[in-house]
Amino acid sequence: MRRIIVALLLTAGGYALAEQPVIDEKEEVTFERQIGWYFEGRGGAFFTVGASRGYSNAQPFYGFEFGYDITPKLSVQFIYASGYQAANPLCRNADRTVCSGYHEDFGLAFFDFGADYDLFSARRWAFEIRLGGGVTLISPEAKPDQPPVDGNVFGGLRFEYYTLLKHFSLGLESDFFYVLPTGIPAIAIAASILYNF
Repeated sequence: MRRIIVALLLTAGGYALAEQPVIDEKEEVTFERQIGWYFEGRGGAFFTVGASRGYSNAQPFYGFEFGYDITPKLSVQFIYASGYQAANPLCRNADRTVCSGYHEDFGLAFFDFGADYDLFSARRWAFEIRLGGGVTLISPEAKPDQPPVDGNVFGGLRFEYYTLLKHFSLGLESDFFYVLPTGIPAIAIAASILYNF
């Protein structure tokens, strides 16, 4: 009992019975960028340019990619993306016989291989260029003589931000697609979230 009373008196007098651990609040959170296999989902807006009206109404754009970081600056990937164009047919004419079979609205599905390269980068962000190409499915057919499967090439710019959440990063990008031989130019603007395994 005497020991308890002495301990209480010493504590009340400002004497510490044991040293408390010192916490350094200035200590920074360590950041380490993950590279390797990754999966990315994206969503945004899509529209075609050129054609009879000059541009289509902005429509939803979504897709995903599965890729691999060869180096911290260079990545390769398989890409699936889908966009829809409205009110911009490839042909519009007063003579409907000339433009019969041309659809006002149609969807485009892209199955591509691509590559990203960091033009400028820092510890937590990168500004990238994107190039690639593949095949495109258009439904319904944009014009009467359209082949069942078209090709496409694309190029774009992308900003990627590496978050402090391990494995996750965020992106903002704009891509220009050209579908050939049908001849459909299109632009997609999208935000994305990426997970590195």
